[in-house]
Amino acid sequence: MSSHPTLSPLDLTSALDGLHPDLRILGPEALVGRHPGEDPANLDAGVMAQPASTEAVATLVSWCRANRVAIVPQGGVSGLVGGSVSHAGEIILSSARLNRVLAIHPDEETVEVEAGVTLEALQAALEPHGLTTGIDLGSRGSATIGGMAATNAGGILAFRNGVMRHQILGLEAVLPSGEIFSDLTRVVKVSAGPDLKQLLIGSEGAFGFVTRLVLKVEPMRPHRAVALLGVPDASRALRVAARLRRHPGLQLEAAEMMWPRYARDHAALKRFDLSWLENDAPVLLLEVSGETAEA
Repeated sequence: MSSHPTLSPLDLTSALDGLHPDLRILGPEALVGRHPGEDPANLDAGVMAQPASTEAVATLVSWCRANRVAIVPQGGVSGLVGGSVSHAGEIILSSARLNRVLAIHPDEETVEVEAGVTLEALQAALEPHGLTTGIDLGSRGSATIGGMAATNAGGILAFRNGVMRHQILGLEAVLPSGEIFSDLTRVVKVSAGPDLKQLLIGSEGAFGFVTRLVLKVEPMRPHRAVALLGVPDASRALRVAARLRRHPGLQLEAAEMMWPRYARDHAALKRFDLSWLENDAPVLLLEVSGETAEA
């Protein structure tokens, strides 16, 4: 097997120019001053590919495979574990231009989106239909649906709706070979053979680059309230949540417990006043909804 020399960012930018009409290439100069997200090394590759179609992704992946160039998938770069860190000689594959909400089916309570749509943008598109997503994150403004699938994101609704894996009905992705895998079913009741898309969910992009998804959505109840409580321990937090779940007319939308150090560190970071909380008390975040304000 012949060895392939590592290509510089400028070499890669030049080689990829004109590869596909739906493929935009950003070189080192274009990336200067661009916010790298949660890790300053996310943009160290110095070259970013921004496809606007699944076919453009497939063309790029096939080229990278033939030329033995590593790919680093990126969505909203909001991850905290270094999964988007890149290095010279690699190509960042960004979902930024795969940003369309393709179809909303209110009667089915499903939606089809491209992978680069942010959670917040999807929630805004669903709101006029009286619908919302069955998953929510604090980073909703930057977290992309494709990235959430690749990381099997959880969020504050996981106790009720499960994690991202449980929200996805259908999925399209480009495999490392450059082939397109497509299973864009819009129904829950599917029992035909192995469910191969489950291998892609939570794989961090190792098994393929997600380009399109079909998600379950749910009705949005009009009246909502949020509370932050101090609790002595986990057992008390569970009792509070259980009581709210049994309350007539209320839907417990979200429940998230935060341990004291975590809560205080993040409160300090966001300049949020927690002086009312006892020093060693965990924090319980709750959100409830109802059909009426009186509920």
